[in-house]
Amino acid sequence: MTSVLSGGDGRPSPTVAVVLPGGGARGAYEAGALSVLLPALEARGERVSIWCGTSVGAINATALASLAHLPVQEQTRSAVALWRELRKGDVIAPIVGSGGLRTIVRLLGHGLRVPGLRFASLLDPSPLAGSLERWIDWKQLADNVASERLHSVCVVATSLATGEPVAFVASRAAVPSHADDNIRYVAARLRGEHVRASAAIPMLFPTVEITTPRAARGHYADGGTRLNSPIKPALHLGADRVILIGLEPFGRAAAHAVAPGRPSIADVASNVLDGLLVDQVANDLHRLAAINSFFVDDASRGTVGSSHAYRTSRGRAPYRPISYALVSPRRRGEIGRLAETVFARRYGGVRGLRELDFKLMAGALGSRTRARGELLSFLLFDQEFVAELLRFGARDARRWLRRHPRFWCRDAAHDLSFAHYDRGAVSEREAIEEFRAHRLH
Repeated sequence: MTSVLSGGDGRPSPTVAVVLPGGGARGAYEAGALSVLLPALEARGERVSIWCGTSVGAINATALASLAHLPVQEQTRSAVALWRELRKGDVIAPIVGSGGLRTIVRLLGHGLRVPGLRFASLLDPSPLAGSLERWIDWKQLADNVASERLHSVCVVATSLATGEPVAFVASRAAVPSHADDNIRYVAARLRGEHVRASAAIPMLFPTVEITTPRAARGHYADGGTRLNSPIKPALHLGADRVILIGLEPFGRAAAHAVAPGRPSIADVASNVLDGLLVDQVANDLHRLAAINSFFVDDASRGTVGSSHAYRTSRGRAPYRPISYALVSPRRRGEIGRLAETVFARRYGGVRGLRELDFKLMAGALGSRTRARGELLSFLLFDQEFVAELLRFGARDARRWLRRHPRFWCRDAAHDLSFAHYDRGAVSEREAIEEFRAHRLH
């Protein structure tokens, strides 16, 4: 078998990583995009060797990593089938009925400080533990890493003890050490508890206790609170090329108006989500663009020699030119609008009696607004919504391939949706400061 680290002619092959963010039910969009991208990548003689994911992205990443021994078409069919067959009961327990009553009792007990009654979350994700064991063959995932079909698989969660993002990494290589980036890397044999911790959305889901490895024991919450799109871990693990699936366009979110009066829960949460889903990714992509622009001459010569010497003299790895493929919706809020449309069609009026949980969720989020649609899209584990997201993801992946017949790109002005991208005025502060320091030494 040819290792993922070398091509069929013996020359080293570029190391390809897939980076998948969190987004609840929006994870179906990721599967739809990958169903187009992975076969196209294989047609070029390349395969994914690093998988990095947060929250639902961690579910998709580990599921596909566990299928790496199969032909690519079979991998993508299995991932799409998982989403088509998924139902709300595979992720969260019923809200209406005894489940909701238990939540109310715990909430009251917590407020009254009744011993033994602790409020942990608004929703009960206990079904997810069993679902992960059905969806993901953890032994096969470990075998795929051990046999070098994969280089690394990375799942990001947030430590409650330190507040830092922790990347749990399955790899034959040593895990990175990047203390200056405030990311802790921990070698681990990945299991369901790591993925459930990565997906433990604060307030909605309870924290998860991770028991292995011993050095990282503790309680964790959703990795998206600190690192929703783990681009840096992918680069630290050695990626030369990165496929990033976004759930909103990659430019920074524009300010949006809130209706007069007291903001709703949905308005507040939507602003928080913009910071998690959009701004973090935009910042990392600005950094990637700055590195490619300031420190890389061209594809044939690689990194600028003086930059190489500067980084090496300070004990840091030299910058590498990073090619990327970016897939996201073209218009901001598209997935939220889709969620509202599907909800109205499937659960509006008396039709809501068929699934009272969805009706209750939508009611709690307030009247129909852009913000409500955004939040609803995280929790709408509905087969019609999932089918539409799969279609949207595949559509946008094909759009990328039409614009990039060679699959990869490095031109930030071409793809990153940064208005009037100016190499001389790029706003990524860290890269500019380092560039200026390099010029002075």
